[in-house]
Amino acid sequence: MNYNTPTDRLLQILVSLGQSAEAISAKALSEQLGQPLSSTYRHLNTLLRWGLAEENGQGRYLPGPACLQLAKKFDREAVLVTLAKPELKRLAEQSQESVALMVPSNGQAICIELVDSPQPLRCCYQKGLAQPLLVGASARVLLAYMDEAQSVSALLAQGVEPEEVATYQRSFAQIRAAGYAVSVSEIDDGIWGISAPLLDSRNRLQGAISLMAPATRAHTRSERLIRWTQDVALRLSARLD
Repeated sequence: MNYNTPTDRLLQILVSLGQSAEAISAKALSEQLGQPLSSTYRHLNTLLRWGLAEENGQGRYLPGPACLQLAKKFDREAVLVTLAKPELKRLAEQSQESVALMVPSNGQAICIELVDSPQPLRCCYQKGLAQPLLVGASARVLLAYMDEAQSVSALLAQGVEPEEVATYQRSFAQIRAAGYAVSVSEIDDGIWGISAPLLDSRNRLQGAISLMAPATRAHTRSERLIRWTQDVALRLSARLD
């Protein structure tokens, strides 16, 4: 299958605008994606016309207002988000910690719903924010439960050497045996995380429930936080076709 059509290249630019932490220049996009600068400008002009990109007046680009319409539509009608929201809220209230719904997309773990902790938490998780699909409890759970070919492809895309893949696969088997993954200070210093998979009735990965807390708060009650997170993931999984 050809993933280098003009449409693919345009969509690569749109996705890159969404993933970039700040407005980005056409030259940087061109270099990042390996596209000719002339093609990058042409695709950006198309996105500008459709309101999917915006130029900030300094020659840099960011997602346009039409992207917000798409995001709101996703929020209202995405079945997984609709089912998960009350469970996320319940878990956040029970634990008094931040809880997120994570899904894999384009080699990243994306937070598509988040309920913030009422207590202080210095954590980079935000709704819509993507993390590399390699580091942290959420990423490891998603990799452990996705199709093996997809998992291997994702590892290689993240720069894992082919001879190291077997080591990762053994760690994923341990995660599947436990039913969850835990991380400490892998993405944010001092942050403890637990993530459990969401599997549909055919045992296909749909996402993950993740809970984040300061390690100083989590260490005395980690077993309860793990159990509560797993319980929510199992209840949600039972409702997924």
